[in-house]
Amino acid sequence: MRRTITTLMILAVGGLTTIARAADNGGNANWQYYAAANGTYRISDDDDSAAAGKSNVANAGGTTEPGQNQNALYVADRNAVGSGIAQTNFFENGGGGCNGCDCNNCLSNCCNCDCSTTLVRLEWLGWFTRGRNTPPLVTTSAPGDAGVLGAPSTTTLYGNDPIGTNLRNGGRITLSHLLNDGQTTLTGRFWGLENGAETFTANSATFPVIGIPFFNTQLGQEDAFLTAFPGLTDPGSVRVLSKNSLFGFDAWGSRSWFNDGSASVDVLAGYQFVRMDDSITIDSLSTAVGGALAGNNIELFDSFRTRNQFHGGTLGLIGRSYRGPITLEGLFKVGLGNMNQTSIVNGNTTITPTAGGPGTVTAGGLFAQPTNIGTITHNHFCYVPEINANLLYNINSNWRAMVGYTFIYWNQVLLAGNQIDRNINPSQFGGGGLVGPATPQPRFSRTDFWVQGISLGLDYRW
Repeated sequence: MRRTITTLMILAVGGLTTIARAADNGGNANWQYYAAANGTYRISDDDDSAAAGKSNVANAGGTTEPGQNQNALYVADRNAVGSGIAQTNFFENGGGGCNGCDCNNCLSNCCNCDCSTTLVRLEWLGWFTRGRNTPPLVTTSAPGDAGVLGAPSTTTLYGNDPIGTNLRNGGRITLSHLLNDGQTTLTGRFWGLENGAETFTANSATFPVIGIPFFNTQLGQEDAFLTAFPGLTDPGSVRVLSKNSLFGFDAWGSRSWFNDGSASVDVLAGYQFVRMDDSITIDSLSTAVGGALAGNNIELFDSFRTRNQFHGGTLGLIGRSYRGPITLEGLFKVGLGNMNQTSIVNGNTTITPTAGGPGTVTAGGLFAQPTNIGTITHNHFCYVPEINANLLYNINSNWRAMVGYTFIYWNQVLLAGNQIDRNINPSQFGGGGLVGPATPQPRFSRTDFWVQGISLGLDYRW
């Protein structure tokens, strides 16, 4: 999947680059200057070719030449601070005077009307996230090793490797409005990824021995809870479900800092919010046919959930470079603020007679026991750098196609897998009283996290 996305990005960038070269037709040599009564304009006429009998920008005199309206024409008022390059109809309808200026796309000081512009951008996101860690959660082995970690035949079926590394689809919408001063822009963005859900199941029909491994603090050695084992359970199964959700919103005001007509830099300041929820649940079900609990169905349930909410201010820069119908756009910003983090641990054991009748439910599963069940909330300072690079192609004066890349990083994140303590005192199983070490203990283990990937989209300006 990653190779497919990389190939798609290379093709998209290559295609836009080819279009840009074809449209530019000679590079900077096509840039000329046109002097009007109200300012000096830098104009790109990609159709400018004397040999072809087409228009010459320097001698256009405010009149549309044959064929000129079929080509990209861009203009920037070099005397007006903060103006940018955009497609214009400056030469239409008499051009050189105010009668030919479209006030909805006002690019010069010939207009006395409102020159504000609005942009809506819609993007598909194909992003990858950093893999989330978990301890070994499910094992199998030969009967003699009973699923215990470190035994010769024991292998890990789930856990002990990063999870959640697959491509996740998402969307991002951006709204932007240029104020009347022509220099200040207000922007808001919302983005989100589909839930990253991963389910693992194993049963005794496939694996006669299924264990949930842990370190037994009473015995001081590795041990395993046997969900499936010949002569002990029939049948037996285990299910592990991991989920991750991620979305964010930010808003900022930006103001022109530098603009020479072919490139611009804006400074921005604003607010940023991000929320990420992460969870792991482990559910095992066995029918005991031997041992002290023979004749009962035994269900163990463990749940580890975390919530991360970031609120902070953001500072950054937006740079743009214009080359005919192509715009290269870069955004770099850093969010600084508070990450509110919550860990929620819960679990229970249900024992129900196979012959029927009421079951009993006690607090505590396997990894979630009375010693660590509960909710913990902390606040920590967090920084969130973000990099965006976009390549845009002007389809016409309103529509642009784009391909881009995004990288976002968080230095403080609470993930569910990191909250699982493998050190367990089995005296608490089934509601028994604690004898020996008070384990497992509550954990509040933090790590860093990132997302990155490409985006494809369209924006509409008016």
